[in-house]
Amino acid sequence: MFFPMAIGIYFLLPRSQNLLLRNLFLIFISLVFYAWGEPLGVFLLIALIVLTWLLGKMADGSQNAGIGKIAVFLTVAMNVGVLLTFSHFKRILYVFGISAETDGSFFRTSLPIGLSFFAFHSISYVVDIYRGQCKGSQKLYHTALYLSAFFKMLQGPIVAYRDFEPQIENRSSSATDFSEGIWRLAVGLCKKMVIAENLAWVAKGVFASDFSILSLCDAWIGCAVFMIVLYYDFSGYSDMAIGLARIFGFKMPENFNYPYVSTSIGEYWRRWHITLCAWFRDYLYFPIVLGPSVSFRKFLLRHHVNDQIAETMQNIFVPSCVWLVTALWHGNNWNYTIWGVINSSAMIVEPHFSPIKNNRIKLFIRWFGTMLILIFCVPLIATDSFVRALLYWKAMFAGNGICGLSGLMHFCLSTYRITLLVSVAGSLMFFAWIKKRFYPVKNLRLQMLWQWGEAVFLMSMTIIALGILFKTGAITFMYQQ
Repeated sequence: MFFPMAIGIYFLLPRSQNLLLRNLFLIFISLVFYAWGEPLGVFLLIALIVLTWLLGKMADGSQNAGIGKIAVFLTVAMNVGVLLTFSHFKRILYVFGISAETDGSFFRTSLPIGLSFFAFHSISYVVDIYRGQCKGSQKLYHTALYLSAFFKMLQGPIVAYRDFEPQIENRSSSATDFSEGIWRLAVGLCKKMVIAENLAWVAKGVFASDFSILSLCDAWIGCAVFMIVLYYDFSGYSDMAIGLARIFGFKMPENFNYPYVSTSIGEYWRRWHITLCAWFRDYLYFPIVLGPSVSFRKFLLRHHVNDQIAETMQNIFVPSCVWLVTALWHGNNWNYTIWGVINSSAMIVEPHFSPIKNNRIKLFIRWFGTMLILIFCVPLIATDSFVRALLYWKAMFAGNGICGLSGLMHFCLSTYRITLLVSVAGSLMFFAWIKKRFYPVKNLRLQMLWQWGEAVFLMSMTIIALGILFKTGAITFMYQQ
């Protein structure tokens, strides 16, 4: 009910020159949307919005540079402090002799939904103002809309304020925007409900089983299916967010670009969760390269370390720091720490391999190796402890003395075989290649038939997706669990 009511009221409001009423309404419904799932968290959200706006004014370029640095420091400290407080709330209560289980209705022991993505936007807002890449907003509602817009609040995509701000008072809401937004929303819904929700049963069945009796084939198939589910789950959410934003006239950046066709881990992370990787590059990687890494190299040289060795250690130091922070953001346990070590090691080693000159065999070997690394990392993110990850790896490489498919896996693969084949083909750009290869560029009549065929197919899939949604009820995304 929220969606049609929000759209209906939004487009009934008069379109003034600066879209003031529509923007204020978007802020209002965004807070309502958030409060529906986080009744108390909305007050924290409002407080953080006001503080971010004030810190942005403090960091404005017209003020003293020292004050700007203080504003950046306070912004980072505020957001990281809030994230750490909720992440370790049980431990904090324990220090004060309070049990979190005594009154679960009062003590919040989990991170409020969307808070980490809010932190990314808050930090980038103040840092961009400090760097002079955009002007600090004099209007609180500009900052509030940027930070609270419901279509990107929970999981992104992450968009810089310098790209979002021009659209606040100057954006179109044409029929083309509306139809393209609905189309993208439907694509995301189908990805989530028709593919991810169905195949999730296979992945959950494998990772909820007893790993000590898991066969080798089941273990590898379970990892592969988990990767497919994760991709369609998260890219489906991103498609829905981009589609919703487009309906209201906002153009959001793309978040996925067929990551499973990558021929290196570095390329994979340029295609997977693009806006998050761009955020880490702009607000973590470059500052480390220009600051701590230079100091680290000078420290090594002062202690008579060979210049070539110092350069090598500097090149290892930077990605290691970035991946440590990335791992801690994903989860504060050993699984994600080791996951970060594997990814950073792969990205450090890859450039030293010989370059590939359009050799399909070499490209296939690089792609296959990349997929093996990604599959090897799945137990680290799909299990809740390193011990269980070790047990799963044992099943993957030793098979517990069992090699073939289990009866349950036979049933799952036979039940979802069409969904599985379609999802694999889609993730490897097969359908995109077909459209590029056979789309009738010059024949307008065939173009109309093609487009009508796409529309009918998507409409049919959307009806199926809505049927699954109404049957299963409320759904969650893997990045929200």
